[in-house]
Amino acid sequence: MNIISISIPQSLEGKITQTNNIEICLCIGCKTYLKHEVLVDIYHTHDEYDGILTMYYNHRILRCINCDLISYQDKTVNSEYVDQIGEEDDGTPIWEENELIQVYPLRDNETAFSKEFEKILPEEIYSTYEEVITALNNKMPLLTGLGLRTLLEQIVKYFGKFDDLGIILTQFEEDGYISTKQRALLDDIRYLGNDAAHRADPKSRKDLILHLKVLENLIQQLFVYYKLEEESQKK
Repeated sequence: MNIISISIPQSLEGKITQTNNIEICLCIGCKTYLKHEVLVDIYHTHDEYDGILTMYYNHRILRCINCDLISYQDKTVNSEYVDQIGEEDDGTPIWEENELIQVYPLRDNETAFSKEFEKILPEEIYSTYEEVITALNNKMPLLTGLGLRTLLEQIVKYFGKFDDLGIILTQFEEDGYISTKQRALLDDIRYLGNDAAHRADPKSRKDLILHLKVLENLIQQLFVYYKLEEESQKK
């Protein structure tokens, strides 16, 4: 990918370079860690407290080498957190920079999209799943809670024969598709959505990730099981 032109403010002139460097980061398109080409690298420093402290900034535009998805990366280094970890043969110090790195759109390895789900879920359910992940990664707990409740309802009603979510879950439990303990966890997600909608009661990120994992496990149980069952029946 070649950059034809870029408009920059006068204050950043001389600080922007086009590079051939490579960064490895989580791609939200490919749903895995991949090499990213650094298309543009903006580097500048800022002294604080009369020069006692120096901040080093890198603002980068990245391109995934697999899917071409563009990301924006911020790197910040505080001069107080740069440690010497050794020396070259000629005595030149080797420094380790304890960088603070943030990549946008926001992404999180713990809540990375499951690429396998894209293959097994109906399009409308996978779309909701993506929205839940996006809301969670962007620190929107109320929307995440509502999304988890919606995702649960879509998953269960895809297989259930009733309109009432509670009745379907009871049927699943009686038929052995889910355990009693799992039923209790799914009920928690039902109430989670209600709390988010009616009480504006956000849950902690830890709780939201736990509920997401419960639904991902349910997806594996139901959609993978039914897919295998359908394939065996065709044979």
